[in-house]
Amino acid sequence: MHPSVLIIACDGRPSDFMADPSLSRNFTWVHTTPGESVVAAMDRHQPGLVLVYSGTAANSRVLASVSHIKRRFPTTSVFLVARESSESLAIGALKAGVDDYFKYPLRAKALLARIEQKLGLDNENLSKSTLSKDASKGHFPGKLIGESRIMEEINGLLERIAIVDSTVLITGETGTGKELAAGIIHTKSTRTRQPMVSVNCAALPDSLVESELFGYEKGAFTGAVTPTRGRFEQARGGTVFLDEIGDMTSLAQAKILRVIEEKAISPLGGGDPRPLDFRLVAATNRDPETLIAEGVFREDLFYRLNVARVHMPSLREHPEDLPSLVAHAIDCLNLKFGRKVKGLSTAAMDALGQHSWPGNVRELMNLLEATYINMPADTIHFADLPVQFQRCLEDSRHMPENERAAILSALMETNWNKSTAARKLNWSRMTLYRKMAKHRIVEERRHP
Repeated sequence: MHPSVLIIACDGRPSDFMADPSLSRNFTWVHTTPGESVVAAMDRHQPGLVLVYSGTAANSRVLASVSHIKRRFPTTSVFLVARESSESLAIGALKAGVDDYFKYPLRAKALLARIEQKLGLDNENLSKSTLSKDASKGHFPGKLIGESRIMEEINGLLERIAIVDSTVLITGETGTGKELAAGIIHTKSTRTRQPMVSVNCAALPDSLVESELFGYEKGAFTGAVTPTRGRFEQARGGTVFLDEIGDMTSLAQAKILRVIEEKAISPLGGGDPRPLDFRLVAATNRDPETLIAEGVFREDLFYRLNVARVHMPSLREHPEDLPSLVAHAIDCLNLKFGRKVKGLSTAAMDALGQHSWPGNVRELMNLLEATYINMPADTIHFADLPVQFQRCLEDSRHMPENERAAILSALMETNWNKSTAARKLNWSRMTLYRKMAKHRIVEERRHP
């Protein structure tokens, strides 16, 4: 059975790249029906890829459609085809999370070839591992990039965890690759032929927890015109990845705990619980033990999740892997943008090495992608790096020699707010804590 590509037309109906059936012999075009919601169409067709088509629709409407799809179905690839393109639409589309962008005049064969590649129908391209946007949307490499000792240990741990079927808890700062690690665990497990479904818990209000995660029956609430499967049932036999579970409310945590214990779900408006086979991998950028001590995370849920534990290191902890990450990012970006960039100049590479990377690998990838948009040559020079990054670097270079005095000044100016002080110093919060310890700076207790 061929995979399907769901076309969502914001206005008009594309025909020029669908006219010749031979051009899409390896997959099937499907469409939303009149009055059918995107969610219902996704559930009905379960497409391998979504293509959003824009004729003359307003940019805001197009980008809203893309954002809605990426929030609701983060593991599904989305292409945007714009008949009337603009720079603002292209940049907005990238920020909204599209996996590729096409404008008119359209090269239909190039679009179709890219779709086949994305669907895994091009085996040569599929075998290329990626740490870019493609990887985080469902195509996972065999291991994390890096030759440092710490990354070798992490890769070994992921392989050992993958072969057992235990629940996994992944911790680490934002941008360290927690979803990527979850994807590697899934890919190397016995569940690899079944789907991995990701859920952004931070964006899930209590009012939508049951319908989003467990689905609903027809008539369960106003607007529920067709039965819809929840994220857990979409992952039947596979892996459910709960990202930022530390941001879930107590009520939502209780519902997750019940599903873990019973291995069954109850759709909203449904009858008896439905048994369900799945593996659960959860992640948080916050310290779970601290959350428990603060009373915002259930201890019983923590014990259920904390069977196999993985802590993803910050990029500051393995800076020796920066050249490998940059080289890999350039390979991915060359493929994405059709460029032949060879690498970075010495000055540009030195500049990257001086940055503290509070956003970790994700910040690095986004920085290099932003560089590609305007750079004219085949080598990235310091001047090609985003202006904001250059200014940030210059500010840090002009740090007063008396670092301790600078830290104390920033802390007092911000009333000892560590996050705000770190931003003033152009550091991450962890860098500030480390330097405070180095200079033995301790906040004096203030009495009322």
